[in-house]
Formats: sequence, structure tokens, C-alpha cells
Amino acid sequence: MAFFDRLTQGVAAIASQSRAAFNRHQIVRYLIVGTGNTAVSYSAYALLLLIGFEYRLASLVALIIGIVFSYITQSRVVFRNAGRATLLKFLIAWVLIYFINISIIYLLIQASINAYLAGAIATLPVTLISYLILKLAVFVRQKTS
Repeated sequence: MAFFDRLTQGVAAIASQSRAAFNRHQIVRYLIVGTGNTAVSYSAYALLLLIGFEYRLASLVALIIGIVFSYITQSRVVFRNAGRATLLKFLIAWVLIYFINISIIYLLIQASINAYLAGAIATLPVTLISYLILKLAVFVRQKTS
């Protein structure tokens, strides 16, 4: 029984440390929430390609689906700063991020990478770029005097 007690205590300690890291580090929250959002968005993108959508339209529709989920989770869980002003800035930021995304996909397709793989590869740089845009331009907290 001592083995199972130590195992249970170890798992509880790891869970506690993970929860503390999640609460303390914004980037950890962003990556976890972003993983779920990316899975939803990329699945929609791939499904739309499969049924015959052109990659730009598939990317746009997937983006719209992702934005609904993404704004709620990012404004409340990641940045903890939701409001009407952030919603408008969020939408504007995602228009920019969309064009960055399809530009990267376009360049990859021009390099003879198929649209499925190009969309998957583009998620890496777009994730970093979107985090920076959202952190520095959208969910900026106003300093009070």
C-alpha cells in the first residue's frame, strides 16, 4: 500500500504544480487554450478542404469558427480582460492574423507543399505572432494612476 500512497501523493503534487503554473504564467494558459482552439480551427479547415473549399475560403470560415471560441477563452482564461473594446480590437487583430496566415500558406503552397500540410505548418508561426499581437495590442491593461 505504501507504493500507491506515494504514487497518489506524487500525482497530487504534479497536479498542484501544474495548476499553479497555469494560474501564474499567461503563456502557459495561452498555449493550452490555443491548442484547443487550433484543433477546432484546423479541423474545420481540413474538413472544408475535403469537401471542396478553396484554401483561402476554408481558412476564412475556419477562422470565423475559431474566433467565436477563441475570444471567449482568451479574454476570460488567458488574458483575463474581456470587454467591448477588447472585442473590437480582437476582431481587427484577427483580420490581420488571417492575412498573415494565408500568406504563409500561400508561400508554402508555392514551395510545393500541399494545402493540408501548409495549413498545419502555418499554425506554428501564426500562434507566436497572434500571441504577441493579442498581448501587446488587444488585451493591454490600462494602468491606473
